[in-house]
Amino acid sequence: MKRDFDVPAAPEVVPPRRSSRWPSAAVAAGSLVVAGAGLLASTELHGIPALHATPQPPLAALALPGATITLADDPPPALPPGRAPAAVPSSPATLAPGSPLAGAFKGSPEGRLIGIYRAIGAQRQDVALEAAARLARDVPTFKLAQLVYGDLLSVRAGIRPRMAAGGGEGEELAELRDEAALRLRALQERPPEGELPAEFIVLPKAVHHAIAVDTSRSRLYLFENGPRGLRLVSDHYVSLGKQGVDKSVEGDQRTPLGVYFVSDRMGGGALEQRFGAGAMQINYPNAFDKLRGRTGSGIYLHGVPFDTYSRPPKDSDGCVVLANDELLMLMNTVPLHDTPVVITRGIHWVKDDAAQQHRAEILDAVNHWQSVRASDDPTALNDFYAPGAAPPVPSGPPASVVVAAPPPPPARRGAPARPAPAPVREQIAFNDLSVLTWSDEKETMVVTFHERLARRETVLRQYWERDASRWKIVAEGVVR
Repeated sequence: MKRDFDVPAAPEVVPPRRSSRWPSAAVAAGSLVVAGAGLLASTELHGIPALHATPQPPLAALALPGATITLADDPPPALPPGRAPAAVPSSPATLAPGSPLAGAFKGSPEGRLIGIYRAIGAQRQDVALEAAARLARDVPTFKLAQLVYGDLLSVRAGIRPRMAAGGGEGEELAELRDEAALRLRALQERPPEGELPAEFIVLPKAVHHAIAVDTSRSRLYLFENGPRGLRLVSDHYVSLGKQGVDKSVEGDQRTPLGVYFVSDRMGGGALEQRFGAGAMQINYPNAFDKLRGRTGSGIYLHGVPFDTYSRPPKDSDGCVVLANDELLMLMNTVPLHDTPVVITRGIHWVKDDAAQQHRAEILDAVNHWQSVRASDDPTALNDFYAPGAAPPVPSGPPASVVVAAPPPPPARRGAPARPAPAPVREQIAFNDLSVLTWSDEKETMVVTFHERLARRETVLRQYWERDASRWKIVAEGVVR
């Protein structure tokens, strides 16, 4: 059977390798209008609803020499009363350690690229050019950084970069412009302070991390689940399926949407070169996907070939693809099995207090099911399932087990016989509840929990859908 996803079992279908011509002709032509002469205009941010967008001047003004590039997390300058702004250092080497431009020279390649954008917006072409030169030298496979460096050289030489005129660029330049737009947009429109994805309803302490992928922004967000709850610890540019999202059939080159869990991971030595430094598999297709008739397999979060730093926004056969250094960080951080990966068209960011009512409604449905399950009432239990979804016996051990009582000790001769002790029922317990939601044709939630008896423990996963005003279980199965 043909399998053309990002699966180690068979090579993905890839077009012939393009020649690497970035350091020469393409670099000279340029990829973006940088140096404050239209960089943001090429991203076309107008008309796109922002998460937490920094107010921007009209795009026409951004094409003027005095334009600025402002990021959502840029702090306003703090000056003592009565003090005028200090003179800007004349050389990148003299930048103060706390300067917002210092990030152009240190940190991750993406962070350094954003620092270069900051320097461009601050009209510090000297800083931007030196930082771009260092980044191009340090990460020669970062094609976007090479092209930004080429544009800066063009500007210094008085040559208008080709992208300033718009149109006419080749496929590779268009892909890199799209990549630049997504990277810059993600840094301008930061997640609102104090807000988390509404898709994360409850995560137990045993689940230390969670991942959310916003496909509209080509962005992966990593959260840590600590003593004070979830907090965002990092976010990363990713590439997705060549044909977009909402995978339905094998070979459609789309990235699936839904709630998944990391199920396996492999180091780069066990994979083909195109997977880069390694891969983490997710459990597509899950029970809900199979119920909907979705086919395919082998969907991974994986790295890139070692001859490149990143891939275009739509360049995989359905997998989620990160730079190798970021993929390794992820692999060394998140454990297997219980780490959720929510892949959605757009993350819904909410404050915790705003989500309390929705959370309470969902947990009420789950708690009610568990209460009926523990009462060992099959008729009442079946009412929670959609037609045809209720298993003959709910997955996992029975709600209560009749434990045979030990035989009574022999009665003394002549003493009346003692009645046998009544059977003892083991009580069921539910622990480590995880609840995540997303919207398909209907609002859906994925519920995972441990079902414990004195002699047995099972991890059960359920897929619920809201039918009118009531939640119903449409699929259920044992995880382990």
